[in-house]
Amino acid sequence: MTRTKEYREQLAEAFLQVLEEKQLDWKKEWKGAGGQTPVNVKTGKAYRGINRMYLTLIAMQRGYTDFRWATFKQIQEQGWRLQDAKGQGIKVEYWFPFDTEDKKVLTWQSFHQLQREGAVLGERYQLRAKYATVFNGSLIAGIPKLPELEENEIQPDELIHRLSRNMEVDIVHDGGDRAFYRPIEDKIHLPLPQYFDSPYAYDSTALHELAHATGAAHRLNRNIKNGFGTEDYAYEELIAEISSCFMSANLQLEQSKEHIENHKAYVQSWIETIREKPESLVKAVQQAEKVASYMEYKAELLTKEEYIKNVGSTMEVGETKVMKQENSQERKISEQKEKTMDEMMEKEINEIKEMLAEIRDDVRFFRDFMQEYQIPEMRQEAEQQKEQQVKNQKREPKELSLRI
Repeated sequence: MTRTKEYREQLAEAFLQVLEEKQLDWKKEWKGAGGQTPVNVKTGKAYRGINRMYLTLIAMQRGYTDFRWATFKQIQEQGWRLQDAKGQGIKVEYWFPFDTEDKKVLTWQSFHQLQREGAVLGERYQLRAKYATVFNGSLIAGIPKLPELEENEIQPDELIHRLSRNMEVDIVHDGGDRAFYRPIEDKIHLPLPQYFDSPYAYDSTALHELAHATGAAHRLNRNIKNGFGTEDYAYEELIAEISSCFMSANLQLEQSKEHIENHKAYVQSWIETIREKPESLVKAVQQAEKVASYMEYKAELLTKEEYIKNVGSTMEVGETKVMKQENSQERKISEQKEKTMDEMMEKEINEIKEMLAEIRDDVRFFRDFMQEYQIPEMRQEAEQQKEQQVKNQKREPKELSLRI
């Protein structure tokens, strides 16, 4: 255990240096089978906004592995044909600005120029929509096959199996392009092993997600339900990645310099979102030590007694080095910040109130606008609900007044 502690201290020191080193490029070490952004097969352009979200959800729901979509006209133009596609078409919407006075469609570029000149949405300039039905590439006979992804023979390390079993966290290989831990179901989702660049890439990614899973309430109980892009989210990413690096030293594969550099690059990418960088990084390293000890215990690398002993002591590496930067002047500034925090919050709240007052009319307009221009399925559903309400009102008996 002494050698392990010494090695972790060396790794921790390496992570603490990332603030002073040049920015490294993180490399995603897997290729996705499915999960790509939906694109139109003819134009090659990616669908955007609600269309992108809608087509992605439909593909997940129906199990489509092709990310390409095409209209019936585009399919005919290419000499292709639909197969088993009855009822499988999906409507997408295209919004465009329209000049009602000149009765012509405007390009978005020209409309934005008019807006800069003072034009607003109203009686003359309106947003209109047209709809098209598209079909997934999986339903199109004759469409060129997607290029096959290179597959590697990768066997997950026994350490991963042991952790998954003893932590009671299922690892599901969905075959997509994402790697994540979903707290609400307490499961890890990974691409298929063969689509990772190397065995180390798979194992270290699995360890990263297993580290996230340690934060569940019935394990180490960390704050892991944070919004993407927040400081708390970034802090949790630091903990998971450093924990993964610590635990990767227990893999049968040797940890190379390139592996460690990629861990550091990932940490660099997230530390930028945390304001109190030195302090946050030190705390993340210390938390990662606790996470790694827990994972070693669950992986049967530590006895219960050794784990309890490790939990009782926090790794001190790098703390003095960073904390010595906090002199009395910095502490005084910190105290002053706390005193003025309420004033700053009150000022921000007042500014938000003013902004809300200014956009209140726009919000009403947007609400009415969305109600008027819903996608067909949503509009049809709303009309059906309205009709049902009218029918229910007719069926309801009138209230009786009894006089005695």
